[in-house]
Amino acid sequence: MTIFALWLDDAAILLRWLHVVAAFVWVGSAFALARLDLGARPRGEGKKPETLLMHAGAAFRFLRTGEADAQERALHFKYEAYAAWASGFALLVLIYCGDARLYLIDPQLWNAPAWAAILVAILLLPLAWLAYDGLCRTTLRGDRLIIALYLFSAALGFGLTAFFAGRGAFLLLGATLATIMAANIAHGIAPAQKKRLAALRAGLPADEAATAQAAMRALHNQYLALPVVFFMLSAHAPLTFASPHNGFVAALILAAGFLLRRIFLQRARGAPTNWPLAGAAAAALLLAFWLSAPMKAPEEAAAASAGQAIALVLHPGIEAAQTIVETRCVACHSDRPQWPGLAHAAAGLDLSQPGALERHKAAVLRNAVYSRAMPPPGAAAALDEEERATLLRWAQDAR
Repeated sequence: MTIFALWLDDAAILLRWLHVVAAFVWVGSAFALARLDLGARPRGEGKKPETLLMHAGAAFRFLRTGEADAQERALHFKYEAYAAWASGFALLVLIYCGDARLYLIDPQLWNAPAWAAILVAILLLPLAWLAYDGLCRTTLRGDRLIIALYLFSAALGFGLTAFFAGRGAFLLLGATLATIMAANIAHGIAPAQKKRLAALRAGLPADEAATAQAAMRALHNQYLALPVVFFMLSAHAPLTFASPHNGFVAALILAAGFLLRRIFLQRARGAPTNWPLAGAAAAALLLAFWLSAPMKAPEEAAAASAGQAIALVLHPGIEAAQTIVETRCVACHSDRPQWPGLAHAAAGLDLSQPGALERHKAAVLRNAVYSRAMPPPGAAAALDEEERATLLRWAQDAR
């Protein structure tokens, strides 16, 4: 452990803090403002659409306006979006690109050198935005463009899971879609807002084409937000990213996110809950988690070798399980990890201390027996069937 590794660890937690807070403000404000806008109803003599909001014991009325004072300040949330993207990109570089073998590379999919995996991961972000921007410049509009956006996102998911380790693929999918969202603000929404504010101050009519483009991209951000949040959190769900069907899992999560956001956008307009869409979203989630269900346990499969057959019959003690863990896991999961760049036990899981294996039995089973999330495929070979059978039988006997 070096001072530099500790500093990197401190930088990572500060970046995570900034990333989460900025994302809360960005996505939360976007959802709230969409609800205020879509919920506006004509009121008064002028029949201008207005929305009544209750906040902290006070009442507020929001309405669209066609005028602004020359020095009047306009509120917006673009800097929160930029902070969320910048901190997320810094975490991608610091953690995932900082140790590509641990997080990005799966030799069974693409046995790439670290530099190549990092280069593709970084280049993917602007290239995906350019492809999406080209899609927006086609004649597709409305729901047809939303469907095309979903298919584009699902294709990204299938492509990433075909080349990168599951953990890295899901994170890269979230980062790519988040890049599209942030670029929508930087290159579509913010410039349109700037032009609109200048027109308001000058008493000139709005640029309707720019306004329509900004509204379209803001709507796309609404649909992308829920899947992005899921994929950013997916590292905590090894059964999803390590599933043999993780490409289909990603596509189903995207579908559920799009459908759920559509339901809430419809409700914001005053429509009743769209139960068929709600059922479709629930079905997509159920199918995603069914495909993510634990792999067939070793005891449920036919023994592939004499050693595995013996492991299924015998009742190994803690010593046998601890030997496997010390051989295959402790290089990263100890108070003094041997893996370069780790300042402390990976994921805070220290399996080197007495009694640690019993305390963290469920995590070991979830990551190494019922899925192949651990050890990371780019760092070490997966546990063989005999090792998995031994750990499973020990865990069953330790109940």
